[in-house]
Amino acid sequence: MMLIKALTTADIPALLSIETVANRYPWTEGVFTSCFGSQYFNFGIFANDQLLGFYFGQFIAIESQLFNICIRRDQQGNGLGGKLLTHFIAQSEQREATEAWLEVRASNVSAINLYTKLGFIEAGRRPNYYSSAGGKEDAIMMCLPLRFSN
Repeated sequence: MMLIKALTTADIPALLSIETVANRYPWTEGVFTSCFGSQYFNFGIFANDQLLGFYFGQFIAIESQLFNICIRRDQQGNGLGGKLLTHFIAQSEQREATEAWLEVRASNVSAINLYTKLGFIEAGRRPNYYSSAGGKEDAIMMCLPLRFSN
């Protein structure tokens, strides 16, 4: 049975093991540690107490931002990213965010397709934002207007 639950700093070793395999430019232990605090909401998807994927979100004022979403490499393609992204959207709405934001590498077509499928729209680009094997690549900024309004 799969369960999505809040992450704690005790989960950092498992987060690192997923992140370092799945990403060419992974977050460090220090980055993970810095993203536990009152404005952050971080969740993992677990099966039999094994972490399969996670996301890190932040809520400030009226907006939420997805900082990182990652699925264990052997679990990719099984719909877990969609489950976590749907959970992130629901958590953003619970916090009464009016918009959810994220940035994605322009080359990450599968992630862009997932974000678009769940309603995110391209709102801009940051040229040469990410390091890449070929030098630099653009970040696509995406926004999802949410149902909550004052």
